[in-house]
Amino acid sequence: MKKFVSFLFVLSLFLGAKSYAQWEYKGAFPDTSLKGSTGSHGIAVDPDGKVWIQLYAASDSILTGDGTYKLCRELFVFNPDGTPSTLNKMKTITVGGVTDTLWSANAGLREDQNGNILAVNFKALYRVNYKTGEGMNKLVNPSGGNTLVAPGVDAAGDIFIRNVLPGNPVFMFNSDFTANGNAIDTANDYARTIEVSSDGNTVYHTAYTTNCIVRWNRPDALSLYTVQDTILKGFACESMGWNPKTHLLWASSGSGTNLPNSFADTTTYYSMNTWYAFDPATKTIKDSIKWNFTAQGEDARPRGIAFSPSGDTAYVVCFGAGTYPVCQWFVNKATAVKKIDNNVIKNYELSQNYPNPFNPATEISFSVAKAGMVTLKVYDILGKEVATLVNENMSNGKYSVSFDASKLASGTYIYQLNANGAQITKKMMLLK
Repeated sequence: MKKFVSFLFVLSLFLGAKSYAQWEYKGAFPDTSLKGSTGSHGIAVDPDGKVWIQLYAASDSILTGDGTYKLCRELFVFNPDGTPSTLNKMKTITVGGVTDTLWSANAGLREDQNGNILAVNFKALYRVNYKTGEGMNKLVNPSGGNTLVAPGVDAAGDIFIRNVLPGNPVFMFNSDFTANGNAIDTANDYARTIEVSSDGNTVYHTAYTTNCIVRWNRPDALSLYTVQDTILKGFACESMGWNPKTHLLWASSGSGTNLPNSFADTTTYYSMNTWYAFDPATKTIKDSIKWNFTAQGEDARPRGIAFSPSGDTAYVVCFGAGTYPVCQWFVNKATAVKKIDNNVIKNYELSQNYPNPFNPATEISFSVAKAGMVTLKVYDILGKEVATLVNENMSNGKYSVSFDASKLASGTYIYQLNANGAQITKKMMLLK
């Protein structure tokens, strides 16, 4: 009877996730030409909406000092509309006057607390300025020549990282890349990623060979981490990422190589190659995104997920043996920007939100007179950014977007449209 009740509970979570799914598959990003012999191993999105993608295997070559060419890796960087950024195809990273070529396997990407890019290349972790492409910091795996995983970063910029191979610690580093001890002294089983809560007090340890995620917790920054609980039993998780809008933790469930639903003491029915949105507060699944298998074989393994600054566009990548497009993107249909007028627009306009005052959601309309990059952001009365509603290239037209302020306090907020040098600002009132 106990197993049957457990089955019904887990099944209700799974079905609930499917019923909540609101993501529309948009195809390969930036298009079907971005391929690799072994897929991708990392993705990140910076505050400008640029999408950073790593291929696992060598993708080009570089001239060496002896006059020969040698295969190397690259960092691909695309604008939100899929066009190559000026930073695209970075083959080298220079830190402190020393230039490193990306010879070895790319193994993970993450944005830091300021939106700069943390890039793992084999045993080295680099910080790259997301605006200029300049190297800012570098650290080498303290435990030797083993591949590192995609790191976790808290709001203070502290970095949490471990080896792919078991038997070594989860290391902590300060935001300046100086060592700060161990979060976990011995991290068992194989892993590809790690995540951490915003306050740095909870570490989500994703050893995908254990078919669960272990949460390590501490009461404050001066205390030691202890095991809090085991969550998402049945997950063979290889990639995780926070949605900046909903603050839900997205985690991949498993693949055809490491199947989900194999945890010893529970029966689950999670779908492989699916990312589920986990609410840490309620321990429930709220949403899901599934890799589209039309373009490649069943060996694809989910190795990365990242979201646009608004949280309404998701980018996912898979690792595998096929030469299929490595990245797919999805748009949240419930919050996507809607074009409401196809007539030719001659002026930039920002309408007063409706309703106003509002609780907790309101609609904002704006007009774009010339194709180009458009941002629509919301700030509190002190000028702190609280939401990015639009951050993409847009064509001429009139648009509308919803703003959900359910997580914000009552008060006056400022919303600002920036497009092709035009800047328009208005105020709105949230009353709860």
